[in-house]
Amino acid sequence: MDATLRKLLVSVAVLVPTLCLGLTRNATASALCDPLQPTTCTIGELADQLGIRFGSTLEDFEITDSNYTTVLLREFTAVTPENSLKWYTNQPSRGQWEFGAGDAVVNFAVESGLEIRGHVPVWSQDTYTPGWVKNITDPVDLLDVTIEHVTKVMTRYADRIDRWDVVNEPLLTFGTSQSASVYWTLGEDWIGDVFRLARTLDPDAELWINEFGSDWVPGKHEAFLALVTRLVESGVPIDGVGVQTHRLPGAVLDQDLFESQLRDFTALNLEVAVTELDVPVVPGDPNAFSRQAEEYRKVVAACLAVAGCTEITIWGITDSDTWLDRLGYFATPTRPLLFDDDFAEKPAYTSIRNLLAETLADRRLPETGSNPVAMIGLAIVLIAIGGSIQRRFSRRVTGSSAR
Repeated sequence: MDATLRKLLVSVAVLVPTLCLGLTRNATASALCDPLQPTTCTIGELADQLGIRFGSTLEDFEITDSNYTTVLLREFTAVTPENSLKWYTNQPSRGQWEFGAGDAVVNFAVESGLEIRGHVPVWSQDTYTPGWVKNITDPVDLLDVTIEHVTKVMTRYADRIDRWDVVNEPLLTFGTSQSASVYWTLGEDWIGDVFRLARTLDPDAELWINEFGSDWVPGKHEAFLALVTRLVESGVPIDGVGVQTHRLPGAVLDQDLFESQLRDFTALNLEVAVTELDVPVVPGDPNAFSRQAEEYRKVVAACLAVAGCTEITIWGITDSDTWLDRLGYFATPTRPLLFDDDFAEKPAYTSIRNLLAETLADRRLPETGSNPVAMIGLAIVLIAIGGSIQRRFSRRVTGSSAR
């Protein structure tokens, strides 16, 4: 195909959906986004046109950081409250409810037109469970407390949260068996109980189960898949599976294997998402950022290859925000994110943007063979259709009858 004609068709194919968007959040920016010129696009715009949510985290104190929110609103279409909806934040002591941080994040996201992943009503790890909950020895009391907590949190934010990580990390962090959490004194049935409750509390929200390390802990994917399969087969209302994808410094992803793991969950008729992606580097490695860019590219490429992979969320925006350096799991600085401390784009950002642009261009290119007349004719038709849709949309929004 002639390169000039190909570029014309791709540009038109991009223009028509943009015209159809009308006055949406990204309409102005999308009108300038040409996947053949990736620098005209943001990763959020490109992912959105591919049907994928591209998210990041948000804390209440970051809302007042104009640099942070500028990048967030420019580059991302979804947010996950990193800590403000977790149990240790909103009920640190029994009956002591603190929703200020959660309210701030949810309100900001709703007002900004960002989709929200509610993270997380129940985190099945004692390390992150309030001490007063861990100290409950009566299984009946534990279940009652859990039901009360989930009800209080989900009812407060019902109809504003798009999807909930109802249960987080049900398996051992570095193992394949049930978590050693206090919750497993209830057996496995508690997971189904919480999901069924969640469905009644927020029936329009998607309900997800989320797990750490299933992409690299030996045997953990198989154990997690087996757990999810049992839950689905027993009728538990799960809509999606979150694969956190916190990578290890210097680790090399087997892209084909990771893609296969994602498909294992979509084979259960569930959505799947990369929910907490970060790629820490090895300090002192002169090729650290190029290696990091390649690892990010492979994760995103795997998701793009799986029809049911609907979201990629990066666990933070700038390297200075990362949880990894705060907790000191690895040699610091880990620099695991897409932007440096000064909000400048890193090679990983460019790698993702270019991959999304290439994928969008390839998917949007109409099949016209090599007939130049057919290609030009199709371009004219697409422009006409797009203009007609734009006029009808404008009349509907403004009430105008102008032709």
